[in-house]
Amino acid sequence: MKYKFFNACLLVCIISIIITSCKSTPRKRDFEFMKEQQELQNEFIEVDSTIPKPIYITGTLPIDKADPEKFIFDIFRINIDHYPNELLFHARVYDSAGNFITNMADPYKKDSSINYFTGLKEQLGKHYNIREEEIPKFTVREFGAGDSIPFHIALTVDYSGSMEPVMGAIFEGTEIFVDMKFPYDNIALATFNKSLDVKVPLMRDKKEILNLYKSSRTQGKGIFSGVYDALLNSIKLFEPAPIEDPRILVVFSDGDDNYSKTKTGAIIQKAKRENINIFCVAFGYPKDEGLKEITKYTGGKYYNVYTKEDMIKVFRDIYLSLRYYYLFTYKPPKYWGYHRIFADLSLAAIDKTLVAEGEYDTSDLWNDVGDEFVRPILFDYDKYEVKPESYYIIDEIVDALLSRPKLKLEIQGHTDSNGGVEYNQVLSERRAKAVYDEIIKRGNIKENRLRYVGFGYSRPIATNDTDEGRAKNRRTQFVVLAK
Repeated sequence: MKYKFFNACLLVCIISIIITSCKSTPRKRDFEFMKEQQELQNEFIEVDSTIPKPIYITGTLPIDKADPEKFIFDIFRINIDHYPNELLFHARVYDSAGNFITNMADPYKKDSSINYFTGLKEQLGKHYNIREEEIPKFTVREFGAGDSIPFHIALTVDYSGSMEPVMGAIFEGTEIFVDMKFPYDNIALATFNKSLDVKVPLMRDKKEILNLYKSSRTQGKGIFSGVYDALLNSIKLFEPAPIEDPRILVVFSDGDDNYSKTKTGAIIQKAKRENINIFCVAFGYPKDEGLKEITKYTGGKYYNVYTKEDMIKVFRDIYLSLRYYYLFTYKPPKYWGYHRIFADLSLAAIDKTLVAEGEYDTSDLWNDVGDEFVRPILFDYDKYEVKPESYYIIDEIVDALLSRPKLKLEIQGHTDSNGGVEYNQVLSERRAKAVYDEIIKRGNIKENRLRYVGFGYSRPIATNDTDEGRAKNRRTQFVVLAK
């Protein structure tokens, strides 16, 4: 597979050189190049039979009409907005033909004597001090066509030169997406190259949405792509919608950003603040690490499609999966780091249990370089040895560093104003060094990935005139140096 991909890439480079030497305009040259590249991508995918074909949701089927031998159980998306008090995730049960299986949980369950969803547990940690915890109590609620919850959905599409070869499929997929809307949903449509072009503001009337889109859908194409700027600006599309309603932003792009100034952390932070889940549909061989991180931390879902046909299917899959799902709710284990969920679906008719898996991260390490986060690492009065009850926090940081080989952190010690300047300066340095030492001795973490510094009480975050304020100022703070 590697050799096939290398040969395809080499051929693309040769074609690029030939096209560059032609006398066509830059825009035309770019479009011709991308068409050639896409043809090579499609040819490569057709040859490589090892890539499994995804199954997309196309309709629904009640449990009493379905064949459990063909069932698939997965976790579609995870909502950590209320962590650690509550966690919610959307699960899907569907068959190999793409039918979502209904009537398996209240209030739509057909046979109340059957419990299909029988177990739930979490794995905490990915590389260091990994452990599992059973979730003794959880609820499952089915959502479907009978639920009249209004969704507010914005679809933002990349109109840069690299997307020109699939514009026809984008037009068709967008119209399918709008045509599927429920009567009480609102939809907005936008495109972008260097800047965002709002083609349809958030509105409810399907006919008006389609008319506005068709009248302007061919406008706004360009060579440059500012996907991250567009994502940040697309959040403004939801201003007319109540913040408590579901707000979904879907972006379609190959992730090849050559214009944006916005960082992923700024998008995640604003999306979380505005209660917006971001879905990303990446086409071809995208530059997608940033897009994956955005969907992971905003409770959305990431898709990667390679053909025009699959791209159109994804538009349908997203909309149906937003409306039909099983909602799990429970109180998660408190762990500021990597979590993996395992949910059991028991099918007594065929004596089989399916396990759906999903992962989420509560470590705050979606932050951009230069951003800070605080951990409640405890010390005795006038001491600088880390207390044993804070060891679990050190373990979480070690696991995060092992999970992210490029991550580098600065450990900062801060105190309140009790005591002199020199006293607090020395104490803060020793406490930062103590945290540094605990991290180094726990795992295979190179020393050049960490540094420590003390600031005494020179950088308060609250008043030093109250007990509460002083408690906030006594903190261990971490700054992201690289990621």
